[in-house]
Amino acid sequence: MKWEEVLQRDDIIGGELETQEAGSLYRGPIGEIKLEGGTVYITSPWMAKMSKTGWKAWDKTSCSVGADCEPKDIGSGRLWFNMPMLGFGVIYPKGGSRLDPDRVEGLNLLTQNSETT
Repeated sequence: MKWEEVLQRDDIIGGELETQEAGSLYRGPIGEIKLEGGTVYITSPWMAKMSKTGWKAWDKTSCSVGADCEPKDIGSGRLWFNMPMLGFGVIYPKGGSRLDPDRVEGLNLLTQNSETT
């Protein structure tokens, strides 16, 4: 599958991104995904990092991967992609698995939303 095909899907924005990088797990909703100059950029309005005590708000809200790291369909609308030297990512479509923001310690969506408007 090519990233251009992913960009045409209407169930990706509003879905979720989960990445496992260097032994850490990150998760958040997908706000934008774009392909520019051979790189795929995925941004989120907020992200969380799994800690020993649960999910905590995280300040990194984007990731990028080379377009040559093509996504693979792993069923149920989910896509898996490799991030060389870091780990991997999974895109969950809208209506699929999602992290409840109320379970994320330190996440204040009201403050974040007012800062972006």
